[in-house]
Formats: sequence, structure tokens, C-alpha cells
Amino acid sequence: MGRRADGLRGEGERVPVATGDGELKKSGPGSSAYLSREPRVAVRYDAVLIEADGCELQVVITDVSRDGFRLESHAELEVGAEVRIRVGKREPVRALIRWTRGLEAGGVFVDPVAL
Repeated sequence: MGRRADGLRGEGERVPVATGDGELKKSGPGSSAYLSREPRVAVRYDAVLIEADGCELQVVITDVSRDGFRLESHAELEVGAEVRIRVGKREPVRALIRWTRGLEAGGVFVDPVAL
């Protein structure tokens, strides 16, 4: 499966993973530097993104898997930012922002979450 019309990878596609030093390996899909991403579930959850300095932003989670998410924000986020995301009255979960495109962003949970 290739990129979708919006330029993002499709569900279940093999995606590059970071090496121990935080860099992405430049290898083909058959190598150990790639793994299958869990399928994302389309959702619409109001949430709060808490930045490292404690600043809180209202966001909407638009898709989620046990390992990651996509969200819409009212402010641009920074790639590499360590954040916490709180949905409802649940405890915030730690995450890393991996990509941004305008007011959209995607990231990975530091620890997998139960859906």
C-alpha cells in the first residue's frame, strides 16, 4: 500500500522505526528497521494536550491505535515534543509528537494504551 491522497501512510502499512539513537534507519521494507503499524481507529475525542511546561491546549483526537494517534489542534505543535494527553477524566498518557502538518499532528504513545 502506498501513500494516501493526503500524503500519509495507510493503515497496516510498514513504517520506519527509530534506532536506539533516535534516528530513522534508511532501509527497505524487508529489513528489521521496519515494523507493521497497528490499524488506526477513526474517532472524534475532545482531549487536552499538556506540554512540557504545563501549558494545556484543547485538541481533538481524530484517530488512534494502541501505539499512536492523530490530532487536530488550535496551535502548531513541534516535532519531537514530549507531551501528555488527557481524554475525559482519565489519567494523562505520555506521548511524543512525530509529525505535523499545519494544525494536524501525529504521535506515538510512550507506553502502548488499551483501547
